[in-house]
Amino acid sequence: MLVAEELSKVQNFQSFISELKEIAKNININNRDNSDDGRITSALKEGPFLNELKKIILENHPDWEVFISPPRASYDIIINNTRINLKLTDCKSADNCMNKPSIFYSITGNPKYPHSSTYNEFLSHLYESRNQNQIKKQRDRSTEYYYLVKNKLTGDVLLKSIFDIHQYVSNPSNDLQINWKHEFEYSEYYTDDSEYLKKVEQLLLCLQKSVKDKIERTKVFANANLSLLFES
Repeated sequence: MLVAEELSKVQNFQSFISELKEIAKNININNRDNSDDGRITSALKEGPFLNELKKIILENHPDWEVFISPPRASYDIIINNTRINLKLTDCKSADNCMNKPSIFYSITGNPKYPHSSTYNEFLSHLYESRNQNQIKKQRDRSTEYYYLVKNKLTGDVLLKSIFDIHQYVSNPSNDLQINWKHEFEYSEYYTDDSEYLKKVEQLLLCLQKSVKDKIERTKVFANANLSLLFES
């Protein structure tokens, strides 16, 4: 009976995700950029897109709960308790996607995490969660962070959990990037439940590589005797 209930839960959640994708596909975006920096234009368009998304959702599903986050939150919108980050992109470059609170939430299901933290603090919180048996050993897709990605040029839409991303991109300046052009090419990719913990480790190793590379790039300056610059 429990297996049947779990299967029904997964199927219902998959239907929910499919419905969100269809709604997002039908929201038009003005493709003419008003700025030389497409990232600025995308940011300006995110508010109207989210408002339209909420409007259509509540028209079609008045019993759904929809909350648009305040600025600088770790997510853009919560729909039926599912945390979602909106990305409007032309898929020309990798996108910065680092967000410690959302990664922590996806690994533990615990929404309580500081707005900002160091990587040492991040690791400490993970160890504490492990000691309290809060590290999820099996996937619970409803407590994972999702990316809602709309290609501004084609109108195509992705809606994927952070653990269904095909390839994480390490970057010493931005820690975690995702190449959405690549992800659209692997739009059908997902992480099987049996590979879930390996995927979590893959994400954390990507972050660790970024940190190591950042240290390597800056350690000469960090250890330099700067007073030598002023010696005659």
